[in-house]
Amino acid sequence: MMQLNLSRSHKTIALIFIASLLINVFAIESTYSQQSCPKVQTSIQIIDETGGRWISDTSLYDSPFKNYVTTISKHVRAKIDGMAQCHGDLKSSPEVKLFFVYRRLVTSTPIVAPFNLERTQSNGTGYLDSPWVKLTLGRSPRLVVRAVFLWNEQQFLLDQSLMSGIRASPTNPLVPIDQAIFEKFVEDYTDSVVDVRSPEAKSAGQASISKRLPPEIFWLFRNARQSSLSAFQVEVTSALNSILTQAAIGYTDLTKALVDQFFTSAQTEIRYESVLDLKDIFTLDRYRVNRLH
Repeated sequence: MMQLNLSRSHKTIALIFIASLLINVFAIESTYSQQSCPKVQTSIQIIDETGGRWISDTSLYDSPFKNYVTTISKHVRAKIDGMAQCHGDLKSSPEVKLFFVYRRLVTSTPIVAPFNLERTQSNGTGYLDSPWVKLTLGRSPRLVVRAVFLWNEQQFLLDQSLMSGIRASPTNPLVPIDQAIFEKFVEDYTDSVVDVRSPEAKSAGQASISKRLPPEIFWLFRNARQSSLSAFQVEVTSALNSILTQAAIGYTDLTKALVDQFFTSAQTEIRYESVLDLKDIFTLDRYRVNRLH
């Protein structure tokens, strides 16, 4: 049985995160002036749904995920600072809880249930539901913000496949794929496409396997360098790393656009299901990965 360990190669994403890590947000709060929302209680929690171990701040410092956490945390805090309800004689302290979920493409450990955001129940509560952000805001009797930001490697791939023209409508949550199942995907694609010699047979193999693989996995394999079985495993890993690195800034900007819309919209509930639904609030080309090699 071949071993394809994608997580081992994620050097730019700090390899393994702890299952549940509470971060001190003093550094974030200290960057704001005295005009910041007074008495706000903010917590930031990182959740790796496949488990992990303690890591040092140094190994996390330059990773795209850490930059994402830092940028989005500051952006949300700035939005809260700008709310009229956040100023004046507050009778109770605003409360902000931000959860950042790190969801791998492949896992060799038992898969836990996807993290779920409990909706805040209060008068005038607003909701945002999307594959990238889930956010609730309650205004009475006090300001309460709950948000889940999903760094989902499979979502990265699905978004790119949809923007490339592949039609897909996932009915199940995009949770990490079991290692053994993913290895079978790789073997199937290699047998059907990579090891086939004639162009006609390759085209037929592509058409056939596109019906058997999840669309985002098919898009990943198709965009990896086509080589022998042993080399193709490495090429898939390289392609995934390239996608995550290139799309990280666009993914962050997409998330910020959703937050902006939520805090300025008069709607009590906003829902998105596909990246193609965001054309009116975000320029998709800023997120699109056009070249991997």
